Amino acid sequence: MQISRLKISNFRSIKEADIQFGAVTVLIGTNNAGKSAILEAIRIALTRRWGQRGTGFTEYDVHLCDGRPDPKVGDPVVIEVELQEAAADEWPEDLHGELEDIIQLDPVTGRASIIMRVSCSWDPVEESFVPRWEFLNVDRNPLAGRGARAVNLQEFFQFLPVFYLEALRDASDEFSSRSQFWGKLLRTVQIPEPLEQKSKRIFDLLNRRLLDADPLLANLASGLSDISRVAATDVPGQADLRLLPLNTWDILSKAEVIYQTEGGKPWLPLARHGQGVQSLSVMFLFKAFVELILSDLYRPESTAVLALEEPETHLHPQAARSLWRHITELPGQKIVTTHSPYFLQHVPFRDIRVVRVEANGTTVSSLPRQFRATVPHVPQIDAIIAGSAGLITYDRSLNELVLSGALPQNQYRDLLIAYGGRPDTQTIHAALRKASDASQEFISDAELEQLETFARRIRGEIFFARRWLLVEGPSDYHLVHGIAKGLGYDLDEHGVAVIDFQNNGSPEIFAVLARALGYPWLAVVDGDAAGLGYIARITARKFSAAEMARRTFSLPVGYLEQQLIADGLQNELKAILVSFGNAEAAKFDDASLIAALENDKSGYAAVLGKQCAENPALAQRMPAAFRNAISALRGLT
Repeated sequence: MQISRLKISNFRSIKEADIQFGAVTVLIGTNNAGKSAILEAIRIALTRRWGQRGTGFTEYDVHLCDGRPDPKVGDPVVIEVELQEAAADEWPEDLHGELEDIIQLDPVTGRASIIMRVSCSWDPVEESFVPRWEFLNVDRNPLAGRGARAVNLQEFFQFLPVFYLEALRDASDEFSSRSQFWGKLLRTVQIPEPLEQKSKRIFDLLNRRLLDADPLLANLASGLSDISRVAATDVPGQADLRLLPLNTWDILSKAEVIYQTEGGKPWLPLARHGQGVQSLSVMFLFKAFVELILSDLYRPESTAVLALEEPETHLHPQAARSLWRHITELPGQKIVTTHSPYFLQHVPFRDIRVVRVEANGTTVSSLPRQFRATVPHVPQIDAIIAGSAGLITYDRSLNELVLSGALPQNQYRDLLIAYGGRPDTQTIHAALRKASDASQEFISDAELEQLETFARRIRGEIFFARRWLLVEGPSDYHLVHGIAKGLGYDLDEHGVAVIDFQNNGSPEIFAVLARALGYPWLAVVDGDAAGLGYIARITARKFSAAEMARRTFSLPVGYLEQQLIADGLQNELKAILVSFGNAEAAKFDDASLIAALENDKSGYAAVLGKQCAENPALAQRMPAAFRNAISALRGLT
């Protein structure tokens, strides 16, 4: 059983968010964008108990904005956690039996789902923020009768324990006898009674011999006996000096991990190793905890949820890149935040959630396989669903229409007609329109597979950027960086990722990816047939003519070398070729010069770009398409 969806309202920086989760979900974004707020929402919702007052939420958890300066006034904090089977009977039979009062079943597919809502609002009578936990039916109304029993929440938490590892992980705390993992592991250790008694006799004997070995220790033990004179009681007390553990629990509580970095190196306690090793050790401690005793502490069918902040902390780039595989191998469901482009390189695109803070609060963007609209089922939609070849389905366990791809206009119109003439038609049409519009940003698995192959090198960079600039190849890449510096707009400093799409995929996929994930983008292409073809391919992905005019720039003369010659840069280009050892370049005509430049596209462009960065006057002579695009990047949305 795993969290499939989280809906958050009015919590910290989040006004409204609807987030889908998989087995591993990775949250990325700038500091204070809301990543930790999402993890905290999960932790609060799934670690509190029914009816506890004054716990979980504070006034600082209430979303504040210009229209709501007082946390005591306005809509409540609401967190809804959805869990749903991917297929009928995926959840164990015992789970179905224990949670039958709160499970909702889809009568068509047989899939089970659970919806839990946690809300919190100011109660003037109690004079505090009062939280409330409740399970919901498919209409999002609280369950009544057996579904409202407090025991349901207690049983539910047994099947879905949540553990939170903060970014500042301290191995000395996590490996103490009081920790959430290590302490519980140690307390489950069972020492046979005969061995325990024998160990105690050995410790007592060895302790006495150590005390007798040096008069100083014996005198110290004798001096401590004066305690009994101060703390007088009817029966005189005694004091002694203990150099060894008093019992087996004392031994276990002082157990520590020792680690040898390489063969021949000394074994050292974990706390004596670097922060990277210590941070990793805590994650693998969680793995041992889940595999060894989770089922004993909770239920055999339990699925742990690990909320993990910045697992790459203190790791060098190669280790951060390899960390993804180890994270996926941890048991249970993982919800991870990261600031590392190296870690992100191997994360599948659909597992990424881009978290941003905008004028109205935090937003979350992703690349879902499905798009949902909460609308009632009516018989009129059954024929539309049957004729959609699996594109449209209806989930009766959640009362949602599900789109598994871009919804064609004719089927969208059919759905609008099917829900016409109802009192709630306006609300339903708005939900359908929202889902239909979102579905137009759908990217297929096949297209993402291309990016998995080609774009791994740049994935970490582009997802941490603020804006994207698409160019055709490496020569454009080098040149545009130099031009931008010469024009006083350093692309790296302003968070612009330059994507040379010929080496990493196709331009239309990056344009659609940018639209779906909320990255402002521009493209500069050649003015030849290939460049015009790129623009046509982007346009075909349902970009309007107005948006294409705003976002795309093309070289008017032809490809890059032709454009540079047309702009009168022969002398600079010939000098670059001469510096490469081609003495004849000084005498080249335009055709020969273009041919020579094409033989070393990246080489000459890198030098020309460097010259532009150092010479603003030269940057001003570069092709207008590049200069106009760089100017348009300023404040681009």
